[in-house]
Amino acid sequence: MKKLSILLFVLLVLLTFGCSEKDDNPTDTNIYGYSLDQFISKTAVRDVVDATQPDSLDFRSLFAYEIVSADSLPWSPRMSSNAGYDLPWESYKQGFYVPSDSKKTWFPPVLGIPGAFKVRNAGTIKLYRKVDVNTTTTNKLVELKGLALHSVNNWNSTPENAIKLSDLLQGIAVWDTVRFVSSDGYTRDYTPEQVNDGYYLLNSEVTTFPTLNDSMTGGQRKFKKLAAIEVISAEAQVFSFPLASHEDKSIEFAVPTDLSGYDSAIMTDY
Repeated sequence: MKKLSILLFVLLVLLTFGCSEKDDNPTDTNIYGYSLDQFISKTAVRDVVDATQPDSLDFRSLFAYEIVSADSLPWSPRMSSNAGYDLPWESYKQGFYVPSDSKKTWFPPVLGIPGAFKVRNAGTIKLYRKVDVNTTTTNKLVELKGLALHSVNNWNSTPENAIKLSDLLQGIAVWDTVRFVSSDGYTRDYTPEQVNDGYYLLNSEVTTFPTLNDSMTGGQRKFKKLAAIEVISAEAQVFSFPLASHEDKSIEFAVPTDLSGYDSAIMTDY
């Protein structure tokens, strides 16, 4: 009789403490997701761009985002014929990670993002430095390390990897002026001659114009943290820019396995 009492007590303990949160509340049929922006450290991204800047600055919009599965053969939307590209911050930050749905990423239907971005078993988020090129009719997201790299002396007279500014305008046959836009909204205008001479230094995050620097003003020759190029009086940009390779990511973040420190939300209209 004593053994039976002990056995009943053990079963009662198991039933009491062995239940999940959903078992504690069996009427809860909600699906919960965790917003993807929580997984991207603003401070870590700032340190990649410019560690001298204050913590309050947010440089996450300077990057394209690739969601990669944690499978033995990793998969990402880059590999899908229905996608084949990475997401800008404005789209990525609206997504959610849903553990109960095979650890998939979800995006609001209103964004029109292909189903390929519903990545199963999401494990890693890779970031690639990019610049947006906008004409009157087209908008291109260009990953800088997908372009040809050149070794150019930086402002300390040390060789540094750079891209030609003119490479960002491939596929535009005729244009008169372009406007550079920095991450803080600062702008400067450039002529075709200046753009054809110029480079963007990838580590220093600043422009240089090897043969024209002496004839340009300081803010123009040293344009920092380029975010976008607005092409004035231009036709559509018809060009397919290559993506940066996985080895050329700027930084990556793991999708957390312990979500206790993150905020969840009920998924509706998905």
